[in-house]
Amino acid sequence: MAPLWALTLMLCLADHVICRAQIGFTVSPAKLYFTQKGPDEQTLRLHLANPMNTRLVLQATCADWRRDSLGDKVYYPAGSLPTSCCSLVKVTPSIIELAPGEKRDVLVTLVTNTPVKAGTIRNGMLLLTQSNEQEVARLQGASQFIVKAQIGVHLYVLPDENLQSEIAITSMNVLKSGEQRQVALRIHNSGHTLLESQLRLEYLNTETMEEVKADPIPVNTMPADAFSVVATVPPSLPTGKYLIVAVLDSGPGHTLKVAELETTFK
Repeated sequence: MAPLWALTLMLCLADHVICRAQIGFTVSPAKLYFTQKGPDEQTLRLHLANPMNTRLVLQATCADWRRDSLGDKVYYPAGSLPTSCCSLVKVTPSIIELAPGEKRDVLVTLVTNTPVKAGTIRNGMLLLTQSNEQEVARLQGASQFIVKAQIGVHLYVLPDENLQSEIAITSMNVLKSGEQRQVALRIHNSGHTLLESQLRLEYLNTETMEEVKADPIPVNTMPADAFSVVATVPPSLPTGKYLIVAVLDSGPGHTLKVAELETTFK
């Protein structure tokens, strides 16, 4: 009798330089940026590596995505959204076989024969999905669960022109979920360009003047994006009166956006 397996899809979104799926294969870089300029095709490389002792077969597909009101990614079939870049790119090869320990490159090309409206930013998610998960499970002796790995690489097609950038923190308040305290901020990109920002939160105890700085939070926005970012207050923060300072840093050439909130942690 064939073994009974439960299939689990492990999606790794490549928000860092290298994305590593649970079963071990890696992809870099995490994001690919193309520029809409001239008639020539543009080709970028993705570096894949399989450190496992079994072969992997991956299939490359593209999906549209955008963020919901809570900042989470929501996926759609390719070509569903007006900002889709899926029809503008091709992947060679689209089916990739990696032998045990093998490293290889995949070519991602911007196709130039599709007209693109000037000043428009396009995006998509290149999905590299394992297609031989049952074979790997058999070789590894899995009897109940199959892990089907998938890595997502961000694709951006940017205009060859300087576009107006504008981003703001439009609201800021403190929440409490059980015993956990949180700071909720609303971020709005009202400009015309992609912004990759860092949100820094600083907690100043106005009675002792002690300051605690939390780790930066990446906040990446497309034009017209508006969503909430929720940060957990450091649990070690003593009770007392605080000034919370939020700093949104979108990099060189962009003005820092600052919001402040006075509150009491009991």
